[in-house]
Amino acid sequence: MAGTQLDTAQQGARRREARRFLLATLAITLLYLAIQETWMWGATQLAHRGWTFNDPARTFAAEAGAIAERSRPLEARLAADFPWQVFLLGYDFGYLSQWLGGYGQQSEETMRQLAQPVAVPLRRLRETAEHLGIDPPVPLPVRTAADFSGLTQRIESDVAGSAAQIERACSPRLRHLFLFAAHVGTEAAALESPGDMAPIPATALIGMHATLAGVPEALWRPLGRVAEGSAAERQRRYMQALADLEKWLKTSAMHADAADEGGARR
Repeated sequence: MAGTQLDTAQQGARRREARRFLLATLAITLLYLAIQETWMWGATQLAHRGWTFNDPARTFAAEAGAIAERSRPLEARLAADFPWQVFLLGYDFGYLSQWLGGYGQQSEETMRQLAQPVAVPLRRLRETAEHLGIDPPVPLPVRTAADFSGLTQRIESDVAGSAAQIERACSPRLRHLFLFAAHVGTEAAALESPGDMAPIPATALIGMHATLAGVPEALWRPLGRVAEGSAAERQRRYMQALADLEKWLKTSAMHADAADEGGARR
């Protein structure tokens, strides 16, 4: 009888120990998930605000000066509107790669139909490339989910070879302007997607290429973050920042034209 009671007590102790272990495991798991969820939320908020591990404006300042020095004699032989044209080319390339890539792999006929709403930027892409004297960039094909999720890195790696063409035809500085514009274009297209989830911009790459291209920090910063508010407000604020940059690029071109004319008169 005493042995039976002892066995029963031991079994009860083991069950209580097992319950404590399960409860502790559940508590630790929930705590881990809560920490992970909090970290992901915080990281997303920082990414939307354009936070980076370093400050591109400072990190790449010296390199930007060296690139500008190497590029100056090369750009002296180019038309004054080339920087704006290079930016437009990169923007359309990134925008179309993101916009068309969102449909994944489709038949050729289906893709022709899906491309109808973006017929204007597709035509402009070809015309701008012709103006710059390079091969028209082809929007990056997306056949798998990995292709689409890796779109930013594929642009950065210049798998299409367009950035290299820009560097050969124009200058190292304008190569960075092209890549800056391509990353901005993908973000602009992503902001047009339906739904309330705000896409995360490639802030570090946007800041790096903009700095190396000589774009003022006050102009590229708003393009490396997403404004708070509704989807419509986020898109409106982003397009306003883009318009400010466009104005600066075109004004810079006009100043360059005036300087060239003044030099010719002297």
